[in-house]
Amino acid sequence: MGEYWRDVKPYIKEARRKHVERMGDSANKNIENLGFNYKHYPDNHQFVIETKKGIIDYWGTTGTWIDRKTKKRGKGLESLRRYLN
Repeated sequence: MGEYWRDVKPYIKEARRKHVERMGDSANKNIENLGFNYKHYPDNHQFVIETKKGIIDYWGTTGTWIDRKTKKRGKGLESLRRYLN
């Protein structure tokens, strides 16, 4: 059984890496559509978004966002859109 996992492990790691990359790219497009200035940190797919309410940190791989000023948290871009409106 150990031999099987040693053989499969590189494929699982590569699939995970590709998944994280796709999620980050998708988040990048969606954040751009929000219309705010932002900075993207590709190493961990974190976005720092400058909004009227202040700076919001958004992680593209999990969809988690946090308002730096109020510490309000949420999950997903739709939740972030509602919060900003």
